[in-house]
Amino acid sequence: MIRILLLSFLPVLLFHAPVFSQALENRHDPKMDINLSPSFNSTINPEKNSNINPKYNWNINPLHNNDVNPEFNSTINPLNHYELNPDINKTLNPMYHNEYHPKNPSWKGLYIFNRTDDLIGYISVATQQLMLSFNADGEWTGFFVKAATGIYNHFDVKGVWDGKYLCYDSVVGFNLFEKDGSWTGQHIK
Repeated sequence: MIRILLLSFLPVLLFHAPVFSQALENRHDPKMDINLSPSFNSTINPEKNSNINPKYNWNINPLHNNDVNPEFNSTINPLNHYELNPDINKTLNPMYHNEYHPKNPSWKGLYIFNRTDDLIGYISVATQQLMLSFNADGEWTGFFVKAATGIYNHFDVKGVWDGKYLCYDSVVGFNLFEKDGSWTGQHIK
């Protein structure tokens, strides 16, 4: 009887379809370490800390600070600089360089979480100036270009700024904001 059960499950074990799943490290997981969660740690929550909220700190708000706005500062606009644009610069493109892709088994990077600390995407740090973003399925959705210390603007895969930007949370990661300065609830660890 046991032999029949083993033989009937053997094909299932041998012929299973590979499933994409990047192992979430505990040191990045806000559900394992509540210090990483804006819901539990007010220091990294922009709704409770005005220093990291661009609605109240215009130094980190591209609408109020032209130095960090790619529409006014061409040095941080990937449409003007191929070295910042993975669509043009193939050495930074995750579709040509698999080491940047979260589907690569040896991938190392950061993780995007929503307001309830669920994993919703991945970030690959390509250079000091550029981070690539992926959704939870591992599809390349765009990239972030460093605008200043702790500030990154988000661009679609073609290099067009969508108005979103990251701001350093002052401790361990980043928070994602809409163009108007409202927090999306998303955070990166």
